[in-house]
Amino acid sequence: MLAFCTVIPRRNLDIMEQYGVTEEESEQIANILDQTPELLNGFDGLNNTENQCRPCRIRESQKKLRLDSIRAKLSHALRLDVLGIPNVTRTRLPRVPSYERLQQQYENELNLNEMQNDQAYSYAEQLEDEEDEFGRMERTFIFSEDPPTSLGVEAPNAIYFNISHMENRRVYQAHLWVYIEQRRQYDLPHNVTEMFLYKLVSPGKRLGPPVKRFIKKRKKSIAETAGWHQFDITELAHSWVTDPSSNLGVVVEAFDVNNENLIVLPNGSAGSSGYEPNLDFRTTTALHENRRKRDTGIDCNEQNQFETCCRYPLTVDFEEFKWDFVIAPLHYDAYYCAGECRNEGLSQSAHAAVVQQVPESSIIGGSNAGPCCTPVRMSSLTMLYFDHNLRVQLTTLPKMKVERCGCA
Repeated sequence: MLAFCTVIPRRNLDIMEQYGVTEEESEQIANILDQTPELLNGFDGLNNTENQCRPCRIRESQKKLRLDSIRAKLSHALRLDVLGIPNVTRTRLPRVPSYERLQQQYENELNLNEMQNDQAYSYAEQLEDEEDEFGRMERTFIFSEDPPTSLGVEAPNAIYFNISHMENRRVYQAHLWVYIEQRRQYDLPHNVTEMFLYKLVSPGKRLGPPVKRFIKKRKKSIAETAGWHQFDITELAHSWVTDPSSNLGVVVEAFDVNNENLIVLPNGSAGSSGYEPNLDFRTTTALHENRRKRDTGIDCNEQNQFETCCRYPLTVDFEEFKWDFVIAPLHYDAYYCAGECRNEGLSQSAHAAVVQQVPESSIIGGSNAGPCCTPVRMSSLTMLYFDHNLRVQLTTLPKMKVERCGCA
């Protein structure tokens, strides 16, 4: 993250790419600078004899710039800048046990982080930040739907999972969850329900609709039948991601003594919402090999009169953004850096390297570029949200929280 303690002209933005700043981010930075003339024209009370990083003390401007950059980064990462805000007026949450456990684990993690504050890394902060642009998709819950008519599926009890935009992901594990309704009238001694799972495949050289291929069969006593059941379909899901054209859907069946399928299928009764078959996708995630001790830096609040470089509180509220597609968190502490850096050595950060190439005439006040108060350590944000296909996503976005500020 760059701290704009010095003015970077648009003609100098092209040098940022070699320091890890993408072309899209450079353009967003340029737009923010264009829309924030106070950063270009200086501030009241600023004179040439004062420290060249004096604008960093203008907290409201720094805060606004930080908030705008967070919103722009999230919009790009979640593809809102291309696809717009997801329409979640008719969404439903999965009721599968794995999702409920995940949501509880997520809430516990948030509470634990709030209690521990800077004492230990959270789960998200241990993740490698190697997918800076779009974050890392860790978990996806996909509701089943009727197969698209274009597939020509004619098999009864067929369901389909939309896995578009997951072609570049590596499937670590995939579980199919199905729910069987309670049928009291068939509670007979020694009665057994058989569950069948088939995949739908192309008929090959023969013309016709996709055909069923047996995958698994499971027997359950009537007492164990009602409720959730899961099938490990990792291999099948991997083949879908590798070759999306092979995804023609699956058939799930559990017949009772009257030859009725007991499994809740898509477009069922209103009371079955959330109980439709669900696919729990997990993608590989690399963790740091060793835990590191976090540097705390200096924390300040808005009432402090410190002039030195500090980390200040900043809350990002998704409800204020009117982003109702976000499930959790509804807000998070992002923080921002502000303050002066005097007689500090210039570190080899991306910002320092860029500042060294900015002409002196472009610096506020005309002085030589000096060190700036900027984030020197950042951590990830894990979000639970609906994507544009109304799938529940758990995604880790890197460099969303300032953990430490320093002079660079």
